[in-house]
Amino acid sequence: MTELVLGTAQWGAGYGVTNLIGRLGDAQIDAIAAVAQEAGIAAVDTAAGYGDAQRRLRPWSHAFAVRTKLSGAEPTELASGVDEALAELDLARLDGCLIHDWDALDPRTATTAAGELERLRDRGLSRCVGVSVYDEAALGLARDAFEHLDMVQVPANALDRRLDGSSLLGALADSGTIIQVRSAFLQGLLAGPSDVALGQHPHVLRFLAAASDSGHSPLAMTLAHVRALPWASEIVIGVASADELTQILSAWSATVPVLLSDDLASDDLSLIDPRTWGSATASVRMGP
Repeated sequence: MTELVLGTAQWGAGYGVTNLIGRLGDAQIDAIAAVAQEAGIAAVDTAAGYGDAQRRLRPWSHAFAVRTKLSGAEPTELASGVDEALAELDLARLDGCLIHDWDALDPRTATTAAGELERLRDRGLSRCVGVSVYDEAALGLARDAFEHLDMVQVPANALDRRLDGSSLLGALADSGTIIQVRSAFLQGLLAGPSDVALGQHPHVLRFLAAASDSGHSPLAMTLAHVRALPWASEIVIGVASADELTQILSAWSATVPVLLSDDLASDDLSLIDPRTWGSATASVRMGP
């Protein structure tokens, strides 16, 4: 069964191209965490690169399984990064720890970082270890670098279908690797109409029109698509308010057939890859 995971990028920075609220206040975070807990969401996704999100998660760290992400650019610093995360979160052990910038590492550094992360797992500091990637090539490197790849995080949504039919993801899922989907709403662009420039992209408008024609909400449509991916174990969702989370939970529980045609897929990397957006449109370069 595919599960929802609560993202926390907005807890430490004004993440999200459609986020008009900015960095969330304490009351907003408390309300979101309470709704998530009541709904049975068991895990949260955070990162050292999300401002002070880890520290702000501390009051709730024992209520959820905490997965964080660290840079692997200096493999010898991964141990201190894990220690810092544990201290900020007031935890003795992480549920998961991923290398955040895996795609940017050269093969030698990547292999060294993977080995170091596995040693930290063997020491009992994290139940799962793995990587956050953008494409199949990086995924293949991770498979080869880790003795056992416990968890990977990949982008997928109604427009970005580059990995939908990945045999490698299928094989990893069959071997027990937890596959997390991120960018399900493409930083809010697929959640509904918006006034931001990227929200006027023809491929976004085409998707929103298709959702309208189907009689289902954009939230329900895009969740139904990623939920149906055969290799997906979890979907990371980030919200800027408790109301947004409640809307997503309602859409998640709706019975929606997968009605998205292949014609809705986009091959425009300037739209589907947030790394191309630049600091003017994305306040956090490495997405949840």
